Amino acid sequence: MEGASIKTFLAYLEKIDKSLLRILTNFRMEERNGKVYLLTEDETLKEKAEKLLLTKLGNGIKNSVVVVLEEERQVKENKESKTAEGLSSRFSFQNFIVGEGNRLAYEVALEVAKEPGKIYNPLFIYGSVGLGKTHLLQAIGNECARRGYSVVYKSATDFSEEMVDSIKSGKIKEFRNRYRNIDLLLLDDVQFLSGKERTQIEFFNIFNHMFLNEKQIVLASDRHPKELKDVSDRLVSRFEGGLVVEVCMDEITKLEIIKRKLQELRIEVQDKIVQLLMESTSNNVRDIEGTIRSIKLKGTGHLKEKSLSKNDLEKIKLYTALHFGLKPEDLVGNKRSKKVNKARHIAFYLCKKLTDASLIEIARAFNRKDHSTVIYGIKKIEEEAKRDRKLSYILSFLEKHIGDRL
Repeated sequence: MEGASIKTFLAYLEKIDKSLLRILTNFRMEERNGKVYLLTEDETLKEKAEKLLLTKLGNGIKNSVVVVLEEERQVKENKESKTAEGLSSRFSFQNFIVGEGNRLAYEVALEVAKEPGKIYNPLFIYGSVGLGKTHLLQAIGNECARRGYSVVYKSATDFSEEMVDSIKSGKIKEFRNRYRNIDLLLLDDVQFLSGKERTQIEFFNIFNHMFLNEKQIVLASDRHPKELKDVSDRLVSRFEGGLVVEVCMDEITKLEIIKRKLQELRIEVQDKIVQLLMESTSNNVRDIEGTIRSIKLKGTGHLKEKSLSKNDLEKIKLYTALHFGLKPEDLVGNKRSKKVNKARHIAFYLCKKLTDASLIEIARAFNRKDHSTVIYGIKKIEEEAKRDRKLSYILSFLEKHIGDRL
């Protein structure tokens, strides 16, 4: 099995020993340097697997399959890397499922990991929630850390909080120097830089220093740089100065993800279950994983209960519009008046609160291109309600009034 891949290894076991295959599904699998790595945090399971592999497949397996304790691997990676902050060993290029909707982002991320700071700098990856942006950032980080680069992965929110703490404790110089001295910065959820002026100033200066010194910057957001709200023009210009690439999900990729996740959770891949998952989940890996875990616990019966009546969304749209003296079609159209926008955002909020509809389904019901608009609207209403008692009252009233009619 020289030059083994996970696919060929599993196919080999399917023919040779299915009982061993069932045991090995308890492991997380990765491909690296022509070998298959079986990863587990259970030392007893590790020893058992090593013995079974040796007994049933012989010494030759040592050249292509390696059993590793997760903690052992983490220690090894930390020794090889000067800094590896915020990385999870769960994410790699090997276990990223590639399809037409994410192929370009995947291939570009691979190139960046091979030569950080040399090409595609900065790299800006954008797309809806749960499509693998974080996975790609982490995969780049893990590959670079393995090769000895210093890497920091942060969400924009954590970055901002760290900066504020540094100012309060009088350690802003240490904060700046720490980021300026790393080789690779991975900043996730960049949309949450919105409105944070001081954070944007600090990040702009760090960005410039890293860029001029050929240090790699990789950014991820749920929207294109041009669509970022309350982010300075000079930062947006920097984001667009490298390569901007989108991740999305097509039906074939979703199908492959469902099959892989079923295998990982040791559920038999049956056409009926696969089709049910295709119909009852959104194009969101987290939603797919959560639904499969639910199937493992409860079976498939509850999925039918979860399926949404489109009529519920229509009712919410109707009653919300009536409350604000509008027509339902106003909420699905392109009117941008303050009154219509607020009513539309409240309707988004109520759809999420009162139904099991996914963000994608809500977006479709309101004729929106993707669910980033829905996320933004819901967050805006939630934040305003904390400060505005009148809005909080309106939400409570509508929630009860509409909820009683669904």
